[in-house]
Amino acid sequence: MENFELEDAVKEVMDGILPKKSRKIYEAQYDTFVKWCCQRKLENVNEDVLLVFFAEKSKTLSSSTLWAHYSMLKTMLNVKRNIDVSKFYKLSAFLKRKSEGYKPKNPKVLTLDQIDKFLLEVPDKDFLMIKVALIFGVAGACRGKELHQLTISDVTDMDHALLVNVRNTKNNVDRNFIINNSNKNGIDLIEVCRKYMALRKPETTHSKFFVRYEKSQCTVQAIGKNTFGKIPQKVAEYLNLPNSTLYTGHCFRRTSASLLADSGASIDVWKRHGGWKSASVAEGYIENSINTKKMVADSIFGLGVGNSTESASAHQVSGSAVSASSASSTSSKNNILQNTIDGANRLLNIVNYVVMLIFMSI
Repeated sequence: MENFELEDAVKEVMDGILPKKSRKIYEAQYDTFVKWCCQRKLENVNEDVLLVFFAEKSKTLSSSTLWAHYSMLKTMLNVKRNIDVSKFYKLSAFLKRKSEGYKPKNPKVLTLDQIDKFLLEVPDKDFLMIKVALIFGVAGACRGKELHQLTISDVTDMDHALLVNVRNTKNNVDRNFIINNSNKNGIDLIEVCRKYMALRKPETTHSKFFVRYEKSQCTVQAIGKNTFGKIPQKVAEYLNLPNSTLYTGHCFRRTSASLLADSGASIDVWKRHGGWKSASVAEGYIENSINTKKMVADSIFGLGVGNSTESASAHQVSGSAVSASSASSTSSKNNILQNTIDGANRLLNIVNYVVMLIFMSI
């Protein structure tokens, strides 16, 4: 193989390292850096050059944006110039220092009561599509782009539930979720979705699941991706929630993660649910779980999780039943076994919560 052929082959492989979905953003960031160097007549790239570059950027950009630009530039310099920026320890120390005290403005989340209120009170005539987007978004921890990309073939009616497949996600982890009627207020979530699905016009030529809904009828026009980013705000406005503009396109995803964490689900469960590859990424979407904190507080102060006094009484009653008769002995053993299992599950929830705190502190 000739040298120029080898160089072309290497270039092709290295170009494949860049993420396809955000390739243009990476290249734009690299071009910005190259232009900055040209303006200052800097030919060689070293740690000092990057320090000055990011120091200038830090005057106008937030810490999270600086880290995003650093990550992209690190990849591009490695691909284009074979420079390992990860070894520039002064630069990483500078960025970490800039992160101190920084508190990102996370999108607000909806509570379960607020979701139920919207689904129960809002008339279908004007808000049916928004109701379905809310159900899908929260049930599946969906991003706005994922809702926009859903097709009719991604949604399967299984009579007792709806199965929804989410493909081509941001982190390349396909997932699926179920919509059923487990709502505590008896809201028929499936029928709400079916009502919208039944209004789809036969002459619709595209396969996008979400189409515009006006005056109790669906049109053939697909809903644009920017519209999904504004749906949470519309929900907040109807509920008269303060700071409705903070209910952004990520609201449904964060709401889903927060509700799942509040239920006491383990780290593995909510990682799979949202398609997160690591706990450190997933915890950024989790609001503080009040129920879990109460459970931990009860354990610390000796109350036990779920009322230890009742559990102890149950054990005592079971013990008495064992000595009474062989028939009641079996029942008592089952009670003891069930209490033991329940206690183990509660302990596991506490351990999962502690592990989550450890990840958050790293």
